[in-house]
Amino acid sequence: MQPNTPRCPQCKSDMTMTPLGPIEGEEHGVHMKIEGMPAMQCPNGHKYFVAPTFPSKLLDELLAAPQLVPLDAAKERGFLRRRYCCTVCGDALDTHGSGRVEATRSVELAGLARFGVEIDLPSYRCPSCAREYVEPLDTMVNDLMRASARAFRSADIAPPG
Repeated sequence: MQPNTPRCPQCKSDMTMTPLGPIEGEEHGVHMKIEGMPAMQCPNGHKYFVAPTFPSKLLDELLAAPQLVPLDAAKERGFLRRRYCCTVCGDALDTHGSGRVEATRSVELAGLARFGVEIDLPSYRCPSCAREYVEPLDTMVNDLMRASARAFRSADIAPPG
């Protein structure tokens, strides 16, 4: 990763790499908590990503093998009225009273200290065959991106670039 500038773009002070306390974000029931994430910070409290590509590298690392959650992704059917369906029997999944599934990942990106990410997302059960699923992969990736963006905003981390 190409590192960010060592000077704060706002106040021109020197920045140092600092691990952040826990930051959290949520989107459509997908909750993300990041602990100890490295960020560039100046003495005036302005925070930036350690590199412009950090958010995308984080998401790539979360989605890399091994599988983030131990459940399969549901299929999505319908054009006007979308619904999640079982990949085995094809029945619509029960979205009422759904459960939750948690995942933790220790992330180490090139040249940075290891930090932790916890994900908590809804799970859905098939009423016919009782298999349990998470939302379709495209939906989960979108929700993870938005949850991470909300977490970054909660810590006042300036966007890359």
